[in-house]
Amino acid sequence: MKRLLGIFFLLAAVSLPALAQSQWRLSSNDQARFDSYFSRWQDYRRANDRDQVISMEKRMSSIYAQYGIPDGTPYWRVASNGHDDRDERGRWRHRLSENDQARFDSYFSRWLDYRRANDRDQINSMEKRMQTIYATNNIPANTPFEWVATERRDEDRDRDRDRDRDRDRDRDRDRDRDDWQRNRWHGRLSTNDQARFDNYFQRWLGYRRDNNRHEIESMEKRMRSVMDQYRIPPDVPFDKIASRPASAY
Repeated sequence: MKRLLGIFFLLAAVSLPALAQSQWRLSSNDQARFDSYFSRWQDYRRANDRDQVISMEKRMSSIYAQYGIPDGTPYWRVASNGHDDRDERGRWRHRLSENDQARFDSYFSRWLDYRRANDRDQINSMEKRMQTIYATNNIPANTPFEWVATERRDEDRDRDRDRDRDRDRDRDRDRDRDDWQRNRWHGRLSTNDQARFDNYFQRWLGYRRDNNRHEIESMEKRMRSVMDQYRIPPDVPFDKIASRPASAY
């Protein structure tokens, strides 16, 4: 009897992780999409590409919402090609000497603070120092910094998550406002007047690059004349009226 119970518990221990991973049945197309997002998410994390990490997380979260998967579920449990990255992370734990670990943790902590403050120069400085420790200890350069740092506190993780969420919300709000402003004034001008305005706008951009103050003012007066003609408020940015954004010229 004891032997049978032992076999039962052994089978349960082996099968539970698989059951946990398979309890959410995604369609073949959605599973393929999720696996692609998960794989790219891992790559972007190794490259410390925060914007792309966030982008992949949003895409995976949309599939979570579609299938009613709880938000706190680790991505690797849903991915068919997933595994707990704690196994990979464990390779680098205790790899450093006590002194190097203390220095690395100090750089890592300051790196997090500088990221929150968006201080690019100090971010680069801390990354160079951590990469120096990587090189000394034969750690691959694309290893995420958090895999080498001593385990972060929960409040640090929560603070970073809240910061990223607020940043995404503000960025989406600004993008929506820009789209609304652009759509509001597009098509307002006649074909000829739009062509004139676009010409003034393009020349205005060129004169700004050359710092030609006299011609800058001349183009601004011409654009404002068109705006007055169509009763467009003077505080509307020129690029919200031009056919194309400034980056397209």
